[in-house]
Amino acid sequence: MKLDNLKLKGLFSRVYNSKMEETDSADIKAYITKVFGDGSANPDPSMLHQFNQLVVETADEIAKPMVTNLLSIFANVDSETRGNIKELKIPQKNKAKVVWSATGSGVDLVRVEGKKSIFAVPAHLSTGFYYEPLDLVKESEEYFRKLVNDVANAKVRLYLDKINALTAQAIASGKIPAANVKTGSNITIAEFNKVASVLQRYGGRPVFVGDSLLIDYFAMQQATDSTFKNLLTDGIKDELLTALNPTRIARTTAVNLVNPFTDASNSKVELPVNKGYMFAGGVEQKPFSVIEYGGLRQQTEQDIEDERVKMKITQDVSINLVFGEAIGVIEEQAAVSL
Repeated sequence: MKLDNLKLKGLFSRVYNSKMEETDSADIKAYITKVFGDGSANPDPSMLHQFNQLVVETADEIAKPMVTNLLSIFANVDSETRGNIKELKIPQKNKAKVVWSATGSGVDLVRVEGKKSIFAVPAHLSTGFYYEPLDLVKESEEYFRKLVNDVANAKVRLYLDKINALTAQAIASGKIPAANVKTGSNITIAEFNKVASVLQRYGGRPVFVGDSLLIDYFAMQQATDSTFKNLLTDGIKDELLTALNPTRIARTTAVNLVNPFTDASNSKVELPVNKGYMFAGGVEQKPFSVIEYGGLRQQTEQDIEDERVKMKITQDVSINLVFGEAIGVIEEQAAVSL
């Protein structure tokens, strides 16, 4: 099999999506063996770079719909070519004085009072991880799919981590109004609904995004609360009994946040399970602006001590909080944990 980038990209796509042709299973194993040998020798740097680059390109294709589908709930999502300048319009209704902007290392406050637009400035977001060549050689298809998924999920987490940081800064500064935030122990469905009522005034049915544990915590209260249990339709009752992820909580539509374990003992996850976000559902101007510049890039090295392959992935993206009034934050500090 020739090491042709276009043919390899097609092979990677078919293997990842389990739509393999007659020789694909043998071809992916042969290519991985050509790159890594039996897993005990150092791979050729140029071939290792090609392999990782194709993994990242495949993962980027997987991540794009994940990013768009999730972020479009609360962000206006756009893309631009690296090196180009993109204008970001400032909502005029709320007379914004500041915009919170993500940087590579933190969050910046950008003053926009009196301005109708600013230029979006991309930040370089990056993360790193490693993989074991021997795993790929032994179980080529399984570990190849896992590696692609790890890269795709890493990109999504880069974005969500920055959105969490922007939201925390905005709450601390008062950019998100106090009426939109509920933090405490044993929060009731009535208190949850009070925040939803605030966001409903912007139009549409609010959307609540959170870990499945937090969604379940509030969803199940609907069946026991003295007021809400009398308002449950047969459809909602059936959903509470049978659905893996309930989708209706009080005045909101609930969206389950994919939040995988990050350790071997299933004791840690990437994002807090007890914090959820609520967004006005019917507004054209969403709280966040996300502009993606180009695709994922990668840098590779192999550790001479432990022989692991280390990969750093980088994405240029502009993430700005421009309309904090349309966000709600719910944090349950006692009743929800792993």
